[in-house]
Amino acid sequence: MSKKLQQNGLFESSRMMLPEHREAYILHQEQLAPRTRPSLDAQAADEMSRLLSNSMVLGDRVTITLFHEHDDISYTGRVLRLDRPARTLRLLTDDGNRDLQMNLITGVTSAGEWMDE
Repeated sequence: MSKKLQQNGLFESSRMMLPEHREAYILHQEQLAPRTRPSLDAQAADEMSRLLSNSMVLGDRVTITLFHEHDDISYTGRVLRLDRPARTLRLLTDDGNRDLQMNLITGVTSAGEWMDE
């Protein structure tokens, strides 16, 4: 009988991997790995705080970007309530209310004027 068919010979003879397969495997592993949350400098945190306060007081629409392990999530709406001790905020979106954790916010941008129904 051939040596390839004995014990672990079949596996040992099939270890060759094409470069395209190796690159695809590495890319897949990078996508599976969780990302780390970026740190914000003081100026960016102040700007985000200002935009959130303006949204709550003046009714401005903002787009809030939240950190997620695999991909960022964005919501657009108007801030209804800021709860600083609990570190949460309530956002009124087109789909309804959303409660967001403030420690996951990585970016806040102005989204234009709020349209009342």
